[in-house]
Amino acid sequence: MAITTKNAYLRHMEQGFTKARTAILAGILSSEPPKKDVDISEAYMQSASLLGDYVTLDWQHFLDIRTVLGTIRRYAGDRTRRRPLNIIMQAEPGSGKSHFVKCLAKKLDVFHAVAVDFNMASLQNIEDLIQPLDAARNLKVVDRLPILFLDEFDSDKKKYPLLLPLMWDGELHVGHRDLKLGKLVIILAGSGRNIARTMTAAKGMQPVSASDDSKLVDVLSRINGGELGIPSLDEVQKDRDRRTDKVCLTISLLQMRFGDRLAVVPWNLLRFVAMSKFRYGVRSIAHLIDLIPLPEEVSDRLGVDDMRLPLRSVEELRDSSLAYHMFSEDGAAAIVNEWKTSLECEALVRFMPEEQEQDVPF
Repeated sequence: MAITTKNAYLRHMEQGFTKARTAILAGILSSEPPKKDVDISEAYMQSASLLGDYVTLDWQHFLDIRTVLGTIRRYAGDRTRRRPLNIIMQAEPGSGKSHFVKCLAKKLDVFHAVAVDFNMASLQNIEDLIQPLDAARNLKVVDRLPILFLDEFDSDKKKYPLLLPLMWDGELHVGHRDLKLGKLVIILAGSGRNIARTMTAAKGMQPVSASDDSKLVDVLSRINGGELGIPSLDEVQKDRDRRTDKVCLTISLLQMRFGDRLAVVPWNLLRFVAMSKFRYGVRSIAHLIDLIPLPEEVSDRLGVDDMRLPLRSVEELRDSSLAYHMFSEDGAAAIVNEWKTSLECEALVRFMPEEQEQDVPF
């Protein structure tokens, strides 16, 4: 009976995700701009149904996140587990990995989970690990569950041996110090192509000849909590269109910058972001949002005239910091033309349910 109920729940959720994606595709990504204002509030609320500020309508990504959440919950609730729970994440630079981990920890608040970030690319020697490991140990002292997020762990293959005792025993010897952490969650994030290649070879039971790959296999052999990938925001396939997530992500970033009261934004901004290419994914989209000036007074809507982005001409774009974050096979002129074309539509988009707002005419 429980299995039937679970399957029914997942079918219901999948139908909701499909409906939400369809609404955004029709309202924002249609070949014809809307002739009236658009309401995607139900779709946006659906995208935040699992991890709050980490929004997604990608069904497979939702299932993968749900699996990781379940694994961590079982681990946290199992008093017999003493070794770390190790998870590997594959994602492109700027894909919002750190934001994801923070939202993951917030979702696991019942276990008092707290994220601790450290970028392995900044690691010069083993002493550099003392600060994040001490932070994790201090959390355990106050009965918190540390989620140690080690980004760019594949930035230097020579650092792999440092991770092995930490991942196996939750322990690391640094000089005269014996840093014992024991039970914690470790998330290793990498973007190198050799990770996927080595994982495939190892799972195929093939011998690994290269010494660097063998060291990576040793790291992978300690992954006991599963794998998670963050798919590209520009990925479009028959059963996947991540541009809908770009729309939801843009809305989430706008709310972070302009406040939770924000409920209505210009259609052209969402359309432009969804159709454009950003060099560093989430980080570059966030940079664009940060270029929008803050109003003197908090408002529940953002108008076209409020944005004032450096997209009025090729020269203005090239002279701005945004030039480092956007690209097009057809050059800067194509980006500017896309912006000007989107401005021809003056429709507004509501992304918060109207009954939750007051005095917001639509």
